[in-house]
Amino acid sequence: MDESSSSIINTDNSISSKETAINTSQNIENINHVSPFVEKHIIKSIAQNLRDIIKENIRNNQMKYVKHDIFYINRSHSISIEDFINLIYKSTKMSISTLILSIIYIDKYCESNKYILSLKNVHRLLIASCLLSIKFNEDSISTKYYSKIVGTNDYDLNNLELYFYIKLQFSLFVEDDYYQKYFDYLSKFELDK
Repeated sequence: MDESSSSIINTDNSISSKETAINTSQNIENINHVSPFVEKHIIKSIAQNLRDIIKENIRNNQMKYVKHDIFYINRSHSISIEDFINLIYKSTKMSISTLILSIIYIDKYCESNKYILSLKNVHRLLIASCLLSIKFNEDSISTKYYSKIVGTNDYDLNNLELYFYIKLQFSLFVEDDYYQKYFDYLSKFELDK
């Protein structure tokens, strides 16, 4: 299995043991205040990177390793990855830092669990990671509201979130410089035309 294709950016594959909490959006937003143009670019960068990872997984014949777990659905979603991210981002009014934090969680999840992204699991991973990052970074806890946004019920959404959280080994702390690597990469990423 080609592990390099499971991460948005090449990092040292683990979060340092000297973790410090980024637990308020103000803390991260003080690091990077962004314009609406940069926000849109970051969202497009995230979507393109996720699509590229999935394409690379297909090209490397990794689909046979896709786990049929809680995130897997038998059909591909009718909504694109970018549109789904935009839906979550705009509906929840999350900060861009919280969205980036959710992508860090997905990378960490995939790396630590040797998890292969596919079109059949990426949407549910996105909602679980976004929900955790919103709750952690913005201290918001209305699961009922989020379940209406993505068209699922509270029970399923709570299960996705709990499963994801357990698989992250309850570790939501991210160092400022680790976050900054993702921010820099995504804000400067050259998009396909």
